[in-house]
Amino acid sequence: MVESIGSYKELSERVLERLRPSGPPLIVGIGGPPAVGKSTLARRLVEDIQAMGPSACHCPMDGFHLTNAELEESGLQDFKGRRDTFDGTGFVKAVGRLGNAAAFWWPLYCRILHEPVQEGVYVDGAEAAYAVEGNYVLLDKSPWRTAARGMDLRIFVDNSDAVLRARLLRRHLRGGRSGRQALAKIDRSDLPNAREIRSRRIVEDMLFVEAADV
Repeated sequence: MVESIGSYKELSERVLERLRPSGPPLIVGIGGPPAVGKSTLARRLVEDIQAMGPSACHCPMDGFHLTNAELEESGLQDFKGRRDTFDGTGFVKAVGRLGNAAAFWWPLYCRILHEPVQEGVYVDGAEAAYAVEGNYVLLDKSPWRTAARGMDLRIFVDNSDAVLRARLLRRHLRGGRSGRQALAKIDRSDLPNAREIRSRRIVEDMLFVEAADV
């Protein structure tokens, strides 16, 4: 049964009580539409876990973007952010390694270069928890569902399209797009992606909709 939560305090308490003093790490999957606050939530959870003593790591899905060269070669440059512009298979394999005490580099996405960086954050394999977040983390489509089904706790973060549109517009303008380019990307890519993310997701354990300050 899905638990609906509207405050970060309540959500963090639910997550922290699931930490295991020994044994395999807690893998928390955080999915949801673009600009809904997934990265912020993951970072806050990692900080709260570390404040209690255990080690934790934020593992964003964005590092599995295809490179711009790969997107151009495939004709997908204008659809960057759609699920087929990510290395889904690579993401699934990396999530699998989190539960195996493996040490490896988790890739990150550089918003200055607009490219993935392979040596992003180092996972030493001894962490007590991982916050894995991204648009398609809970997508019920191959290969994504394989990773989602292996999560110990699945959290879906959502908000209204009006909130998403305002946040996305600011994000794209900061990234150097003109107003017209930003709105075109929102309508052509971001909001259609949001509809798929919502409608094609694996049922979450927790639905988090926090009061939004757009």
